[in-house]
Amino acid sequence: MSNKWWKTSWLGKITLLINLFFAAFLLGAYLCVHVAPQDFWPLAFLGLAFPFLLVINLGFVMLWLLRRRFYFLISLLVVISGYWHVGNIWRWNPRQPISPHQENTLNILSYNVRVFDLYNYQPGWKPDFTNRNNIFKFFQEKDFDILCLQEFVHDRSRIFKTLDTIPGLMRARHAHFEYVRQSKNLNYFGLATFSAWPIVSKGSIEFPSNGGNSGIYTDIKMNQDTIRIINVHLESIGLSEEDYIFMEGIFNRSENPDYRSEGRRILRRMRNAYIVRSEQARILADFVAQSPYPVILAGDFNDTPVSYVYRKVSLQLEDAFKSGHGFGQTYIGFFPVFRIDYIMHSRHFVSSGFTTGKQKYSDHYPIYARLQLQEKSAQ
Repeated sequence: MSNKWWKTSWLGKITLLINLFFAAFLLGAYLCVHVAPQDFWPLAFLGLAFPFLLVINLGFVMLWLLRRRFYFLISLLVVISGYWHVGNIWRWNPRQPISPHQENTLNILSYNVRVFDLYNYQPGWKPDFTNRNNIFKFFQEKDFDILCLQEFVHDRSRIFKTLDTIPGLMRARHAHFEYVRQSKNLNYFGLATFSAWPIVSKGSIEFPSNGGNSGIYTDIKMNQDTIRIINVHLESIGLSEEDYIFMEGIFNRSENPDYRSEGRRILRRMRNAYIVRSEQARILADFVAQSPYPVILAGDFNDTPVSYVYRKVSLQLEDAFKSGHGFGQTYIGFFPVFRIDYIMHSRHFVSSGFTTGKQKYSDHYPIYARLQLQEKSAQ
């Protein structure tokens, strides 16, 4: 070790060691996009922590610069080595409002509607149509060409209408709904895609899943072109009400005698979800690669842009978020800084005006963009 190291105060030495640890963690976050969670799942958690690790390392850069130490190069070089990840969580394009309908363009929405707040997620539950009606009004105002909805619910009792009401609100009157779970043969839960253009073919994508997550594809005919719309909801963590109460206790610093066991249970669920999602991503990437038509993929990935899932799926597709502006937060619940909902497309399209809405009618924000078809697809 150099003499300069030994002349450094003990506080400086400890600070430098902490800096080295956080620089290593940020490098691990970069590495996680290349390593499948089933091979080494702890790396996935570093990807989840990427925004925080980035801020901490930038803090160390400032600290060492203020102290006039060359140690600032440690974090600076690590940050620079993965700079492109920053562009996946923050974009600085000028704001572009979604324009009215034009030839060879699609205004597309992806939205996890959390069953239109059917259950309210409040004590003493009773039917409440407030958020459902707010979502309907939002659809009607924007009048999208394509809607990809996750956590959709269809009520066969016709009390809580959705599937039989939405087509009458907008141009997207052609519906494709497939369910993965049902309750008492009345409420059916799954994915729904609505299109202003005729549907010529449709089907499902079978995923391994512990929670009924799935994917569907809908082929639409836009003028002379056939386009494949893929709507997915990848594996959720599946936190229970007790888990949310526990996490609220952590943030509120309330006493929790089962801190260790509860924490381990949540960690185990997150680990299992990472592993299942990685297999779903592989299946999804293969399905995209085999598509005979230009592809638009939308949905809730339940994973951040610094993840194995994101990289696996996006290798063949463009992320419409890159035409957006600002920080791409889509989740409103715990860990609200994360972007886990996406619109991606094949290179047949050019995206513009990507927007993350601020409507708080679900635990997700809606996202939407304009996609313009650039060339004819092979028929």
